[in-house]
Amino acid sequence: MKRIWQCSALSFLALAGSLNAVADPQFTGGITGIYQYTDEDQVDDEFTLSGDLVITLDAGGGQWLIYIEGSTQPDNDGISSVYPTANADAGSVLNRDGDGGVQISEFHYTFSTSSAHTFTFGLIDLSAWLDQSAIAADENTQFINGSLTQNATIEFPDYTIGGAYRRPGTDSKPEYTVVVAGSDGIADVPDRSYQNLLNLTSDERGVFVGASAVWNREQWTYGVGGWWRSDDHQVLGTVGEPMETIYGGFLNLDWSHEGHSVMTRIGSAKERVAIANRFLSIAYQRELPTGVLGIGISRTAVASTFRQRDLDDLTGAELYFRWNLGDGRGELTPSLQYVENPGFDGSGLATPSSATIATLRFHWAF
Repeated sequence: MKRIWQCSALSFLALAGSLNAVADPQFTGGITGIYQYTDEDQVDDEFTLSGDLVITLDAGGGQWLIYIEGSTQPDNDGISSVYPTANADAGSVLNRDGDGGVQISEFHYTFSTSSAHTFTFGLIDLSAWLDQSAIAADENTQFINGSLTQNATIEFPDYTIGGAYRRPGTDSKPEYTVVVAGSDGIADVPDRSYQNLLNLTSDERGVFVGASAVWNREQWTYGVGGWWRSDDHQVLGTVGEPMETIYGGFLNLDWSHEGHSVMTRIGSAKERVAIANRFLSIAYQRELPTGVLGIGISRTAVASTFRQRDLDDLTGAELYFRWNLGDGRGELTPSLQYVENPGFDGSGLATPSSATIATLRFHWAF
């Protein structure tokens, strides 16, 4: 495994040094401000702010991409801390002290062969390659509830070092995607440092491997995939040994026709070690002359051997309407959420409570 990582890193550096023809860089990005309110007395209202900048540069027959993002620090008693799934955008970048900050989240190179097969190497976001949806994947413009933007059973690492391959689909053949990367990302390593991120041969590290096949049939898009992590996971209901690897599978089904869109996500993970071992979400989007209406609900099953045995399964529901402002670059989105046991995440933290949360989100793209 050590030799594989070393060869991958050397190949990436050699590729960077071989670039000759360089075009002018292109810049895109946006700013998102979110205000959230709940009538729960012990939870503070909260305002969070985040920004994104994507720089692309055509070079050497391929394209470099640099993704820079920043965010403010969540309030310890605020909604995003007490109910983490209620704001998937909050605290997306934190420094080693837990304060808000700015970081380079992605830095990778993509090139295609003559047959349009695509290869990407570098610092990547694996969730951008697997388990995608046209209407429920972007917390800046679509649903803000984290259980509606991603499958809760897939243990994606944070931004991590790795590579991705994609073979385009045709009318008769599916699109294939394969990703191989480190099991730990920026948010998972000590001090959130790039130096620790590049220490790929650490004994605590493993690999994340995922693959999917996606078919496009007129109004329908459906895909199936699986993933595996080789790093150690505690067997639920035990202390210390034994430790096991973890794996899971997922299914996506999207339908779209004349401004109506429906998305379904289904997920399952290894029951002995996965706290979230089953998942289902359904979302609907309607494009209207004045904006976009969205409504969705998700349900995450908690393992029966999880240490908080009295914790019920997790529920998240959201209703939003997104208005376009001005020339279309600005968007204003009020939404209403219901969250039940929303503190649950892969770390094993959980909050046995429920809340109704009102949100007002502003997004401006450039």
